[in-house]
Amino acid sequence: MVCQMNLLSASAFSGEGSTFSAELVTLKNRNGLVAQFTNYGARWVSMWTPDRDGCMGDILLGFDTLDGYLTAGEQYHGAIVGRVCGRINNARFTLEGQEFLLASNDAYGKPVRNHLHGGMAAFHNRFWKSRLFVTPSGEEAVEFTTCSPNGEEGYPGNLEVKVTYLLKDNNTLRMECEATTDRLTPVNLTNHAFFNLQSSSGITDKKNVLSHNLTLNASAIIECDNELIPTGRLLPVNGTLLDFRLPHTIASSLTEEHSQIQKGKGFSLAYALDGESGGELNFAACLSDEISGRKMDIYTNQQSVQVYNGYFMDGTDIGKGGTPYYASAGIAIETQGYPDAPNQPSFSSILIDKVEKYRHITEYCFLSD
Repeated sequence: MVCQMNLLSASAFSGEGSTFSAELVTLKNRNGLVAQFTNYGARWVSMWTPDRDGCMGDILLGFDTLDGYLTAGEQYHGAIVGRVCGRINNARFTLEGQEFLLASNDAYGKPVRNHLHGGMAAFHNRFWKSRLFVTPSGEEAVEFTTCSPNGEEGYPGNLEVKVTYLLKDNNTLRMECEATTDRLTPVNLTNHAFFNLQSSSGITDKKNVLSHNLTLNASAIIECDNELIPTGRLLPVNGTLLDFRLPHTIASSLTEEHSQIQKGKGFSLAYALDGESGGELNFAACLSDEISGRKMDIYTNQQSVQVYNGYFMDGTDIGKGGTPYYASAGIAIETQGYPDAPNQPSFSSILIDKVEKYRHITEYCFLSD
């Protein structure tokens, strides 16, 4: 059984300006899976996968038009986030004795406004160059590139960035992020997609991700203060609501008070992933839904994962198919390096230089039972 796929329209994502050209890219594999992207923010804007009956559904939150992304209250749907994702304390860091002042764009947390997701004119908020290609094995892929000049949003160094999405015939989407620089600088990229395995259209207050089962390969979280800034400490999850080493529902983690969650509402948690480092892909997370039978496994070479159930969503944003997005309409599972690493000496470095290049690989594997 294959249900009709209402793919996003290329015309709804097209447009020309004095400094940009907007476009939509569609990738398909031999099994009928479809992934769509826009060069605005190098965004992943749809992902059509089968449920247990073979019915295709779009599991990404987002919008039917480019304008929806341009005007959304939640700015980061499906976007590549950087130069540095997450928050940087007090919008500054010191490198080789020099202090760098960044854009203070995080409205969450007072009295200090911190730096969030690379700033205002960051990677999510620009049009990238794109190149569609087919691999020698016949699999479809798209490459997005951009340049961030020295001093942009306060960061040092000229940065060249390339992001490649490859839709493999084994029903895996592979994302590879690369960056080079001419000067020592921090880099920490992620994709900020929100997933709902029941499909992203027609979501109501009852049709959300709270019943989804989540598994995380992490025995500790990165403790944060009330402004979501890391304290530098790792907290073991053993014996807490935040232990997802064995699968349990997202709702079950919101039933009691905890310093790192808002009871009955949600969480934005950075988990320190277990597993070997050094370039190999390790299992990071699994999201599954008993209603649809869909399952997504995530593998990465990154050291942490940010998990956010979208609890700031309040229905203001009207998504695909006229669907209002409320809290827990979807969940973001963002593979990345440790947050606020430039200000945390005990965290693994996210610095690169002329010799050391940045390379982030994450694979999303789609299954159904």
